[in-house]
Amino acid sequence: MDCCKNKKPKQFHNNKEALHHTGQMMKKSRVKFCLYEGCKAKAKDIIKAHAMQENRILNKLAVNNEVLMQDFTKEPVICEIKPGKPEPFYFLNEVPIAKATVATCFCSEHDDAIFAKIEKSQYTLETLDTEQLFLFAYKTFSFEFYTEMVAKKFQRLMFSTIPQLTKNPHSVHAYRNNELKLSDLQYYKKYFDKALQEKDFSGLETIVLEIPYRIQFANYMAVSPPFDIEGKKIKAVEKKTKRLRFVFFTSFPVENKSYILISVLNEDLDVYREYFEQIRTAPLGLILYYINVFIPLYSQNLILSPSLWEIWTEMAQCGVQAAVADPQSVKLLLYVQAYMKNIAKARKKEDIKIDASQILFNFFIPYKGSGQAV
Repeated sequence: MDCCKNKKPKQFHNNKEALHHTGQMMKKSRVKFCLYEGCKAKAKDIIKAHAMQENRILNKLAVNNEVLMQDFTKEPVICEIKPGKPEPFYFLNEVPIAKATVATCFCSEHDDAIFAKIEKSQYTLETLDTEQLFLFAYKTFSFEFYTEMVAKKFQRLMFSTIPQLTKNPHSVHAYRNNELKLSDLQYYKKYFDKALQEKDFSGLETIVLEIPYRIQFANYMAVSPPFDIEGKKIKAVEKKTKRLRFVFFTSFPVENKSYILISVLNEDLDVYREYFEQIRTAPLGLILYYINVFIPLYSQNLILSPSLWEIWTEMAQCGVQAAVADPQSVKLLLYVQAYMKNIAKARKKEDIKIDASQILFNFFIPYKGSGQAV
């Protein structure tokens, strides 16, 4: 980045030209490699692997074979949140399920072999064993890790081609955060690589939240929750190494029910033990409320059914778009944190229930379609 500071600034004649350049840099950033340790597959053997399987999950959300999600393969939309300061945003758009949640991060051999127990039809998802729980966490990790690697290359390309960005505090902050997250995720890659090689799937602790109906969204994210369901701050930085400890969330529907899987390394339970105990003992309604507002503010991997989108009011749709598209929307988490504190203080947990009329948008609406009511 420092080598670009003294370069001549690049000038754009209009926003359309700047958008096109950003889109081109995004395309150049999509590297091809297999994350499986030791794999020497060539670029031609790398496939567009799905984070969420097309024929087991995405097809349950699709309308006319399309879902709603952020599409980073297209040019962003330029908006001026502050006058005179246009910024790129990626809003939810229709994406064919064949192209949804894909990344070039596995070769055909390893994608097929590693994930068979959660993707092949001969294996059920109605009950999940230890290996399947591990594989969902590993898949979430893999696609988040790939996303951060692509982001790193993209930011470097942008600094190189638009040198004035090296003096933009927001761009520099995003680059440094990306570097830190990649460094922290490397620790988890070593764990997952070793576990796969040794076929030891016992190093993860996973909470399985089972929802007794089919939800109309899916999500995966590797995050460090800033606060728990009582609004208390979580100190997730390891003291000696300064490593940020991550939690792996995966949410998806199956046939007549849905899962939210929440996984951490056993060695990270010194930080997340109380958090996990809260989730295990709190009423499902309170947990769903927490996750409902947490996902769109903290994840770039939200996949929605168009059927759910049509249920919401225009205000709710705008609220979701603002939450997922604005990289600064994490500031809204402070308000959510304060609200969770108030709930914890004002009401007993037993009284907490999801009430769609009290929130802007509600992801946890049962699927109803083609005569099926759940």
